[in-house]
Amino acid sequence: MKNNYLFLLLFSFAANAQTQQEIDREKLKEEIKKELKEELKAEVKKEIANENLSVFNWGKFDLNGYGVVNYYNYNYDTDRNLKDKLDAERLNLYLGYQYNKWIRFQSEIEFEHNGTGSTLELDTQEEFGEYESEIEAGGEVKVEQAFIEFGITPTFTIRAGRVKVMFGLAQSLDDPDDYFTTHRPEMENEILPLGWYENGIEFNGTFLRNRFEYRFSITGGLDATGFSSRGWIKDGYQQRFEMANAEAFAFMGRLDYKFGRSGKNYVGIAGYVNDAAANRPKNDMSETAYVKMIDAHITYDQNYLRFNSIFLFGDLENSDIVSRKNASLSNNLGVKRTPVAKNMIGFSAEVGYDLRHFWEPKTRRYIYPFVRYDYYDTMRNVEGNVIDNPRWERSSITGGVNWYVLPQVIVKAQYSNRRLGSQNVNPSTLEFTGERQKENTFSTGISYVF
Repeated sequence: MKNNYLFLLLFSFAANAQTQQEIDREKLKEEIKKELKEELKAEVKKEIANENLSVFNWGKFDLNGYGVVNYYNYNYDTDRNLKDKLDAERLNLYLGYQYNKWIRFQSEIEFEHNGTGSTLELDTQEEFGEYESEIEAGGEVKVEQAFIEFGITPTFTIRAGRVKVMFGLAQSLDDPDDYFTTHRPEMENEILPLGWYENGIEFNGTFLRNRFEYRFSITGGLDATGFSSRGWIKDGYQQRFEMANAEAFAFMGRLDYKFGRSGKNYVGIAGYVNDAAANRPKNDMSETAYVKMIDAHITYDQNYLRFNSIFLFGDLENSDIVSRKNASLSNNLGVKRTPVAKNMIGFSAEVGYDLRHFWEPKTRRYIYPFVRYDYYDTMRNVEGNVIDNPRWERSSITGGVNWYVLPQVIVKAQYSNRRLGSQNVNPSTLEFTGERQKENTFSTGISYVF
């Protein structure tokens, strides 16, 4: 009997010992697994760091943008029947991603005029009452910028992809809180593609204690079939086809000197060169048509005073041949086919002063009354058989106010009086009256940035 008790006691002891060993073994396995996971994570992080790679991370995204909605009331001598308009001009979204300390992706997507599609436009300015298909006016969704930026050093950065052509002042002062008018600045908007984006590469950087900033780009160029009397090279911006012709690249250089304390003050110059004949859809022009443009600009934003001004001058080689070739283009190409001048000239200046700081010194809800002057002539000089049309010499005075309801929300209102080089005609006698034609516009709208 004693032997039986002893056997049960030994059996029980052995069973308990085995159970404890199994528990210890499972615990040991879990500890080993945990250590292996930690070591594996450490190895992955080390490998990423050694190869300068980045892990997908929402924290590295950034999103901002701006939008503009306007109302226009017209009173034009050149078009008595011009209808008033409401327009959701733009909604632009910027999306960026920081891969690591020196490599970054940046994009800009623009929604124009309420969305996408094409529509008809009644053109009474150059087509004299003809309807024309207008893709851009009908609304678009465009990838305006999409580039990779390599910030090699503060003095040398490379952008490759779809980049902004930084010729002119409006390309820099592009957000609606950068300019006073309800729509983009008149003179540059009538002559240059705005916004102007091309596929290519840009080099930029600063030097001499960040006082100087340079930009140099090699991008796609213009197509001379789009040149016209009214806009000079504006509609040469290649957007009609799925892909842009790249038989001749465009070269743009710019140098700015920064001054003052706000970081928004600079004065500079820029130049642009491109053979626009080579990028025509067909080989219908053997001569070159070099577009050469220069600008000188200044902007100041400090101590409640905002001021900017720009001067533009452009030259088109063989403009008379371009005009002759364009006149025989097919209607299906959708271009103006009007003569183009050899030279254009443009000048603008605007100034505004915040009043609200007088009774609320520390506020950022400014109230800026402003005045603006534009002068531009897209047929400054002509050559060959091209006749200078005085209608395209324009000067404009604009006065208005910007009310910053919030620092990011701006209500704008303005009245603009534009005088043309052409004269009114007496409808009874069909003789010139001696009075220069006028185009008056009242506009108001709301803009926002975020």
